[in-house]
Amino acid sequence: MKRYYAVLLVLSLVLALCACSTGTDVSVEASEAEESKEPIVLSLTEDELYDKVKGAWAGQMYGVTMGWPTEFQYIACIAPASAVPDMATLDINHAFIEDDLYVELTYVDAMLKNGYDCSLTTLANAFAASTYPLDHANKQGRTNLQNGISAPDSGSYKYNYHCDDIDWQINADFVGTIYALDVNQAASRAFEIGHITNYGDGVYGGVYVAALHSAAYYAESVRQIIDDALAAIPEGTLFKQVQQDVLAQYDAGASFEDCWQAIQDKWGDTDRCLSYGPNTANIDAKLNSAYVTMGLLYGDGDLQASSAYALRCGQDSDCNPSTVAGVLGTFYGYEMLKNYFAGLDLTGTKFNCTEMTFDDAVNACVKMAKDFLGETLSITKADAVTVEYEQWPDMPAGEMSVSVSNGAVNIEFNAYDPSGIASYKCDMGDGAVYDAPVTAYKYAQVGTYTVTMTVTNNTGNSSVFKSNVTVTESYDRPEYKGYGNLAELGTIIATVTKPMGVGSQDLDVIRDGKYGYQYTGQYDTFAYSATDHEEYIGYCFGETFTFDKILFTEGMNFDDGGWFKNGSLRVQALVGGAWKDVNATVSPSYPISDSKSDFGTDFESYSMVFEPITASGIRIIGMAGGRMHFISVAELEVYGKK
Repeated sequence: MKRYYAVLLVLSLVLALCACSTGTDVSVEASEAEESKEPIVLSLTEDELYDKVKGAWAGQMYGVTMGWPTEFQYIACIAPASAVPDMATLDINHAFIEDDLYVELTYVDAMLKNGYDCSLTTLANAFAASTYPLDHANKQGRTNLQNGISAPDSGSYKYNYHCDDIDWQINADFVGTIYALDVNQAASRAFEIGHITNYGDGVYGGVYVAALHSAAYYAESVRQIIDDALAAIPEGTLFKQVQQDVLAQYDAGASFEDCWQAIQDKWGDTDRCLSYGPNTANIDAKLNSAYVTMGLLYGDGDLQASSAYALRCGQDSDCNPSTVAGVLGTFYGYEMLKNYFAGLDLTGTKFNCTEMTFDDAVNACVKMAKDFLGETLSITKADAVTVEYEQWPDMPAGEMSVSVSNGAVNIEFNAYDPSGIASYKCDMGDGAVYDAPVTAYKYAQVGTYTVTMTVTNNTGNSSVFKSNVTVTESYDRPEYKGYGNLAELGTIIATVTKPMGVGSQDLDVIRDGKYGYQYTGQYDTFAYSATDHEEYIGYCFGETFTFDKILFTEGMNFDDGGWFKNGSLRVQALVGGAWKDVNATVSPSYPISDSKSDFGTDFESYSMVFEPITASGIRIIGMAGGRMHFISVAELEVYGKK
């Protein structure tokens, strides 16, 4: 089998001596066993185990330090070789502040205290108790746990639509270092723990990384590490297909650039994180794991070159080199690579948000690896076993959070489905049911309510999301009084529910009858958005009314926004659970512009008249204006009758 070994600039003699071994006697033992058809016994000495675990942690720190200056600087393009920093100019101790490592230690600490084989619930509770900042699948997984959605549901597509993201891929290295030599066990444990934050291909990212580390303890080559790790991933999964595509390109002799382009063309926009739009960062685990595979293959076993290739693939360009260098650290061990780790603080600095130093992390994983392997530090190698097959089914994904502020219940809800969302049903738990997502609501009675959101996709399948909320202030609902302004009867809906501008933070300001400079008289949707997008604001009703007019009074216009741009303002009505454009006559004419100077005085009113339409909701919608893309609304009156 083809062999790959590191090319160390100052240790060429050492490498020559190592050309037949990675530092263990495992490979010879395995080859002899294969020839005689005897069981293959894989073993380590205590010194080898310690050296390899130390190499794994130092390698992760090396890779993340190399990659952090270019993180998300190269989106859907290859970073030039000139973008790879000279590690001599960087401080490897920067890695102590990186979440690529300290999140792992939450799990390591919990396993150290409760046993390497402790329950999923124990690990989930430890993660839920963390307080450091998180994003994407990690963030939503922790939020789910804190809201009573336990693992494995906390990582499910049902409650966490970031579940295909890179999070568990980044955090799973420790599993492979603990479950040394046994790829099957490393993969199985990574599959279990990964469901705290991820699902499907997102979990497979962590399974792959854990298996890479476990295989690196005994493998004779980098290619064997990849092949043995990939054997744990089920056939037919998208994750495995991406990695197989990389291997096919490499085996066919494709250059790094051609391989990268082939993967980008086929997979570059598959399962993109829903927080990002087109032409932005892609943190999908399948794609970023492909970059790990490419780094290992094209780097030809050299630590610096392999890390650099993973970095040059772009996207999450610190996480992927960290994984690559960590796996090679396990493969070669710390001592063979230590010249790369110059200046690393082994004993003094603690990883951010933890009480662990580098040595603490290493010693913890060594102890648990010993507990797993037993006194002989050996296992009998078994045939490869794949973990469970798991892919997103044809159901909408979504996430919901509910909070109480100023007597109002604020609901943040996002949903996604590849086929599109056909309908929403929002049950507030007090008898009120709306055919659209509700963003702010006031209950007539104090108490605890269950908010239930049912989302149906265009193929007819539904997902249900629930959250409990306790309210301590009641709200007297106005009575219907015939034709007139029905705003007080509705529940306000808006794209932005947590604005950051100078206007009121309370959505009720749009129907309080007050506006002008003497009041904080408008609702600004300013939220530091630098990209084009549509925004809406309006009302939903628990029953249908016949509407024929909206009176929209704008708020203050600012230098950087506060209007609907380029004539995009329009009216929509909620009919049969779907929003439909309404042909309205606007008076005076709304400016077709994206410049403040064209919008005249502040607090100008626009009458929007249309043919009567029976609907359960009415709103205005359009492209948010200005360079910061927001709108300002002082009053929004909607006229109609039963």
